[in-house]
Amino acid sequence: MAKRRQKRSYTYVRGATRPVIRFRFKVVVVIFIIITAACFAIYMTGVDFGGDEQGSYTATWLEESADTVSGDSASEDDGQADTAETVNIENPVPESEPMSQTYFGKCMFVGDSITVGLSDYQLVPMKNVLAEIGMNIEKINTETMQTAYGNTTVLDALTQSAPENVYIMLGSNGIAWLSIDDMIAEYSKFTESVRKALPDTKIYIQSIPPVTAARETAESPISNADINEYNSRLLDLANEKGYYYVDVHSALAGADGTLPVEDAADDGMHFNKTTYDDMIKYILSHVAK
Repeated sequence: MAKRRQKRSYTYVRGATRPVIRFRFKVVVVIFIIITAACFAIYMTGVDFGGDEQGSYTATWLEESADTVSGDSASEDDGQADTAETVNIENPVPESEPMSQTYFGKCMFVGDSITVGLSDYQLVPMKNVLAEIGMNIEKINTETMQTAYGNTTVLDALTQSAPENVYIMLGSNGIAWLSIDDMIAEYSKFTESVRKALPDTKIYIQSIPPVTAARETAESPISNADINEYNSRLLDLANEKGYYYVDVHSALAGADGTLPVEDAADDGMHFNKTTYDDMIKYILSHVAK
């Protein structure tokens, strides 16, 4: 008798495989999170390193730039100093094409009673004359005088006016009793102060004029030999410091080296109007280029 084949029944349980799918999905999510975190960490680390490197480069560039700028500035300063030291100045200033008297509007004249005569005879405008009777090289650095810029020192008045040219004639009042060494030292101090205050201004040192032969033996004698020595030292100062030297003395001295009597006032030291005219003509025809 044949055996009956048993029927196998299959029961379909809905969703029976979902736990497996769910498990695999969680694994993928976890792996994704781990990979993402790792990539983010690597990225952040790279940014930090890159930031440090960039900062280091920038700092280095700034340091190098600062060094370059500093070096360039130093080179420029050195170049300016070299230029100042190597200016080609011919002294005494040679004869030039005569300037008109309007040139004096760009100048200031510094001095004693001899320079006062420039404005007294209306050869130079009063506002362009910084001079006083009794002024000498010992006083020029400290004493005040009444000027167009108030009661002030000569240096302050020069600073306020800022002329293109400064003409200095100091020494006639003092040559009889001051030592030439001391006079030159004070002269150097004054001119250095002017140069520092007005670096673009041309400084003209004028030789002091001779006196008459009679004045050399007067009660208050002035020696032409002392005048000549002093003028020689002024020329040395001008050459050493790079100032212009205008040899007014040679324009006014006679054949014997003294001031001709006919050109002088009664004291044998100051001038008459004709002599001032001669001095002005000489200055206007001896202007540095």
